Amino acid sequence: MRSLSSAQPPARSFLAWLVVVLAGLAAPALAMLMLVDAPAPAPLALVGGPILAVGLMGVGMISAAAAGRLWVGLLLALLSGAGLILLARELGMPALPHPFSTGMAVIIAGFSFASRGALFARSAAARGWWIAIFVVAGEAAMLWTASALPGALPDWLLVLLPAQWASVAIQTALTGTGTRAASSALFALAGTGAVTLLVARLLPRRWPYLLMFTAWLALSALVWVRPGPPAPRADLAVAAAPAGRIAPMVMTPPDAATASALARVQRQIEKWPAAAEGDLTQRARNLLLIAAVPDLYDTEPLQSHLPALVAAELDARLPADRRAAILAAIAADPSAGSVAARETLPALGLPANLGDEAPVRNRMALYAARLAVPHEAGPT
Repeated sequence: MRSLSSAQPPARSFLAWLVVVLAGLAAPALAMLMLVDAPAPAPLALVGGPILAVGLMGVGMISAAAAGRLWVGLLLALLSGAGLILLARELGMPALPHPFSTGMAVIIAGFSFASRGALFARSAAARGWWIAIFVVAGEAAMLWTASALPGALPDWLLVLLPAQWASVAIQTALTGTGTRAASSALFALAGTGAVTLLVARLLPRRWPYLLMFTAWLALSALVWVRPGPPAPRADLAVAAAPAGRIAPMVMTPPDAATASALARVQRQIEKWPAAAEGDLTQRARNLLLIAAVPDLYDTEPLQSHLPALVAAELDARLPADRRAAILAAIAADPSAGSVAARETLPALGLPANLGDEAPVRNRMALYAARLAVPHEAGPT
């Protein structure tokens, strides 16, 4: 039995490596550049998952197939992932709230994609990188459709895509609570990568493909049963709208993933300097941002549960005899005070907010009005 490292490498054509650069680096970088001037407060953080997933898939899968080496695909995927994250930071993406989770998601996704590329090289020799190109193009197109047109593709189709698994895992690290909430996606990526390598080592036998197909369906079922949190919508119209009584609040118990996210946010608030601001009115504004900013990005199911958490923090951090008056004052004059703390929300595992202050001040005033009324709850 030949090992992967001893397989005859496909022809290292200039065209193959040009495609690697275009698909894995140029296309994601261009997408980031197009979002720099978009009228949304933090566009790169909101769509970082799909962009990085496409970059890792393009570089990892195609380069492993072109070189005939797993380690080449994995190494180049990790380098491209690091480069794209650095580019996003230079273009204004907030600091990574969970560097370890982000790194873990990138490594596991890169391994999974490189494993598939190595299989294509082993099974199709010099034509393997062409197969990788078609796979990358197909999954990238579906990932783009799912990101740009939420609901356009059925959920059962998306759970079958390793690119979608990578997108969910990376996005959760960028704007969510880290790897725990996306553990099923990470497990599916790692599992398919390991089984793919096993199949590659068992070639030219054909029966291992049945093993790979079975593992893929089983891991897709796991992602279906235990989905990661939905990505925040990069809906520019919602983010820019300065009006509208949008202040969703629910009091029903959250599901397990949302409860874990809420617990993480609450723990991080204890270490968040903005929650201990000396001026009580400013402290209240800072806490209200925890509900207002996720509302801008439609980060359900988390956003509807955050107001209850904010209400509890306001109860704990404001004098009871002044709380209602402070909130009423914020609701009456949303333009007063500072909303600078919105830029530090990644410390809580929430998306940052930059740019025009009007949308977030509007949402902040709406939540202040609702929370000024004792026991006010229920969706609007």
